[in-house]
Amino acid sequence: ILSSGMSSPDEIQETINFLNKSKKDISILHCTTSYPTIPKDWNLFEIPKMIKKFNCDIGFSDHSGNIFACLAATSLGAKILEFHVTFDKFMFGPDSSSSLTIDQVKNLVIGVNQIKESLKKSEPKNIKNISTLKDMFGKSLCVNKKLFKGHKITFSDLESKKPGKMGIPAKDFESIIGMKLNSNLEKWDFLNKKNLSK
Repeated sequence: ILSSGMSSPDEIQETINFLNKSKKDISILHCTTSYPTIPKDWNLFEIPKMIKKFNCDIGFSDHSGNIFACLAATSLGAKILEFHVTFDKFMFGPDSSSSLTIDQVKNLVIGVNQIKESLKKSEPKNIKNISTLKDMFGKSLCVNKKLFKGHKITFSDLESKKPGKMGIPAKDFESIIGMKLNSNLEKWDFLNKKNLSK
């Protein structure tokens, strides 16, 4: 396992060429050597570049002092995570501020496992489930005041509210502006085509 912290891409390649002679598996950790590393210096887009260039497992050596960089690295393909751990960030020592606490490690493991699970396979949206949710959370047009038969619908008469499929979809509001009511409507009544005429 090689850490790339103070190495140039050419130096990494030179090292890989040397190690390949021994026919051993090699992994490389993307690393920015600064303590603690601030977000603009994480440079995580190097991870997919390194995966493509070196054709081996790429990991991430983290000194940010929080779990976010490792979670982002995992989503970009990092297979190994290396980080410092401390019992207390206020302990004396040069690494404390750039380390994770025990509780943070626990949350990191949970997050990494969930990210890995989410990236196992790509499936299209379940349209059937979405359709049910759209009926429940979609919006239908209603009137926001009591209106009488013969009234011409204006934009200011309209409101959208849940659920969907209770009448005219909210997205079609423009199509009914200027149409006349065929019947009286109470405030918050849903609008249906049978209520309207040109």
